[in-house]
Amino acid sequence: MKQGSHPLIPPLVPVILSMITGILAGSVSSPSDLPLAAIGFCILAALFYLGVSGKKNLVFCICLLAGIWTGYHSYHLHNPRHPPGHVSRFYNQSDIIIEGRIVSFLRQYPDKSRMVLACREIAAKDAHNAPRAVPAKGSIYLNVYGKTDHPLRYNDLIRFSGTIRPIRNFGNPGAFDYKTFLKRKGIFGAVHVGGYKIDKVFEEQPPVITPLVQALEKTRDQFYHFAMHHLHYQQPGHILAALVTGKKNQMPIDIRDLFSKAGVSHLLAISGLHMGILSMIFFFLFYGILSLFPSLLISARAKKTAGILTLVPLCLYAIFCGFSPSTQRAFIMISFFMVSFLGEKQSHPVNTLAGAGILILLADPASLFSISFQLSFTAVLFIILGIGIGAKHKILTIPRVPGFVMSLCAVTLLAGLGTFPLIARYFHLVSMIQIPANLVLVPVIGFVCLPLALMSLVAWPLIPGLAGGLLTMAAWLVSVCLKYIAWLTELPFAWSHLPFLPMADVLIIYALMAGIFCVLYFKKTKYVVAVCLAILTMACLHGIRMMCPVRLPGHMAITILDVGQGNAALIQSIEGKNILVDGGGFSGGSSFDIGRYVVAPFLWRQRVMTLDKVILTHPDTDHMNGLVFILENFRVGSLMKNSDTSPNEAFGRIMAACRDKNIAVVVPDCQNNTFVWDRTRLLFYQCESVRPGLNTNDNSLVFKLTLDEFSMFFPADIMETRELLLTQTRGKNMASRILLAPHHGSNGSSQKFFLDQIQPESVIISCGFNNPYKFPHPEVLDRYRQQGCKIFRTDAHGAVTITSSGKGYTIVTHKGG
Repeated sequence: MKQGSHPLIPPLVPVILSMITGILAGSVSSPSDLPLAAIGFCILAALFYLGVSGKKNLVFCICLLAGIWTGYHSYHLHNPRHPPGHVSRFYNQSDIIIEGRIVSFLRQYPDKSRMVLACREIAAKDAHNAPRAVPAKGSIYLNVYGKTDHPLRYNDLIRFSGTIRPIRNFGNPGAFDYKTFLKRKGIFGAVHVGGYKIDKVFEEQPPVITPLVQALEKTRDQFYHFAMHHLHYQQPGHILAALVTGKKNQMPIDIRDLFSKAGVSHLLAISGLHMGILSMIFFFLFYGILSLFPSLLISARAKKTAGILTLVPLCLYAIFCGFSPSTQRAFIMISFFMVSFLGEKQSHPVNTLAGAGILILLADPASLFSISFQLSFTAVLFIILGIGIGAKHKILTIPRVPGFVMSLCAVTLLAGLGTFPLIARYFHLVSMIQIPANLVLVPVIGFVCLPLALMSLVAWPLIPGLAGGLLTMAAWLVSVCLKYIAWLTELPFAWSHLPFLPMADVLIIYALMAGIFCVLYFKKTKYVVAVCLAILTMACLHGIRMMCPVRLPGHMAITILDVGQGNAALIQSIEGKNILVDGGGFSGGSSFDIGRYVVAPFLWRQRVMTLDKVILTHPDTDHMNGLVFILENFRVGSLMKNSDTSPNEAFGRIMAACRDKNIAVVVPDCQNNTFVWDRTRLLFYQCESVRPGLNTNDNSLVFKLTLDEFSMFFPADIMETRELLLTQTRGKNMASRILLAPHHGSNGSSQKFFLDQIQPESVIISCGFNNPYKFPHPEVLDRYRQQGCKIFRTDAHGAVTITSSGKGYTIVTHKGG
């Protein structure tokens, strides 16, 4: 091999591929899957053995050992053996005494503080009702409401009484697996407790590093509040505070949405780009200072010393920002690249990237499943490969300013191409304006606003006035950037939501990109073009399949979603109409958006991008709040609602979305109460059964869905009064084969006279797990059983899907049955 050339396959690439294979093989959900995973691993190992060049036996052995090691750790990560004192053995036990150590920085929310607690000891009552302490294992999320007697910091030892709740997922097809996500981080439960219950255990000799880390955490909190207060809690303040401190959990969601639509959300995270800019600043600062010493400059030690010194403030800053997983990975990547640079040994950039990945996966195999890990490494890989193609064809050799602009455009385009399939899969969003957005925001925010904000951090303890002035300058530039990307996102076709992209399609897209890369780099077009055509054909077939709805042809599908204590249902008619009935939502000021994180992902997975009708049965939070995101982000034909209004902010946003998007608002009444699509019919009971003075629940929209001989009754949250009115005015006309339980199965509804008129064969109850109202009521369940109904519950069975061709019907639950 000639000097200066690189091997066709960098030697660390097979190693990291083996590790990835081992981690995937080890992530099987049960021991019965192990043989299949082992076979897949052996096949890939054999391919590595045949594919690597040079010392095949050595490389093969390294790959095999790396794969086995990571596979072993990955399997035990996904299938942990819980010892007797593990936190999972104390689920739902009331008032146990927990002692543990805080192992994360506190995340502040308007109503609570959240931290990760490594449990050390748990005292539970034994058979004689006496507390007995046992050593504990495992970590939990601790949510503290209100103030504590002493400020809580990283590594503090605390004691409190509470109840450990298990982590639960929403039981919907394709829902985000939050339980596995936390399990990979070692978190197995959550505790909610008032601040007055927290006792801080003072230690005589705390760990040596604790004072330094706590000082950094305290400084971080104080500067965050200083920046927010100085900038009057406006949008630029949130952005600058996040850029410096990494605290973005209180950032308004509309800022995040704006950055996502513009394709610049990476600027809000302290990750690869952020840490890379900081490392450049620190490196040139140290190099400039060391260059003042001739002996260091002549011996070329100034550059190496500057590189080593750069890692020190970079590490401290990573800790200062909370040392989040994305920050950890960015620090490891930059450290590895820095060491490679200081070694003055020519190394293929892909080999350096693979080495950084190996270090990260050795430290934490679960990083492979992190979205930020996948996005970061894919973006850097595509930038490296794209620049390699440009250098080979001498594309990026234009001098000075035009060359810089072209390089920045190329880097943005390459990173966007590399991450597009993953962003489409995980976030269902594609931005068409990321090049013009990044072309302005990366230099302005990355190379101007960020240094100004960091200078403000340095000046703040000594000269607060100067720090405030620097923040004001940076905030003005950020506000200009916000107006710019807001204008860009308003352009036609600037961004779009996408339906769910299966992993098979993601792999096909990457295979097609790999084929194009081979054509451009190796110029061996004969065979590569044939492969690309085959892959492109498969991609077209997948594209055609993605345009088709996910339901049985010739059948209507009705899905009652698991949205906790609320209601949401999707009707997919046999004619291809999509009707969303309510959107769920949490009451009590909860910031969790059911529409954004539960209902919309389900719709995207069903490839539903347009809703012909959205029905809001009544403006209660548990039916209404989730519709805000839906109406603002989906194409909607019309909104059907009752005559009620609400002072709730969610109702105002719903009506504003209808005005802004010209969505027709329909209120069914005596004349306008029937809607027919060929064989499907909606009949609303909003005439004789509605009386003045009914409460919000009893005034709900009530309707019956029919398809030939099949029928289902949707009574929303009506109570006994409305049930009686319906029975008196409609009677047998309400008979339906399936009933959605009124008012989530409360004792004030589902009276016997009402059930006698409906005569349901099956009842579906939409309710939350361990909800505070104790729904469904035992007496209501007895009434259903006496009626001979089959009972399905979203809290126990997850989402419930009914399919019918117009005669019989089938009910399938997400959790089986």
